[in-house]
Amino acid sequence: MYIYESHMGGLFTSDQELDVEECHCETCGDYDWLIGEADTKEEAWELLKDDTNINDSGGWDYEYIQNFLNDNFEE
Repeated sequence: MYIYESHMGGLFTSDQELDVEECHCETCGDYDWLIGEADTKEEAWELLKDDTNINDSGGWDYEYIQNFLNDNFEE
């Protein structure tokens, strides 16, 4: 599963890697970008943890990330 950060905010997944044209927004000219590939919740957490707000460290909201992981990856 490929994890992307949307140029509009938020994360999404894709079963296949998207090409540049699929990541480009014709309306604003910005791009979504690939964070990485993960097959398990643990692998996804490893990709996202450094950019997750833990103890006011800044980054993605911890609860948002946990919900994203639970919604997109099995135990």
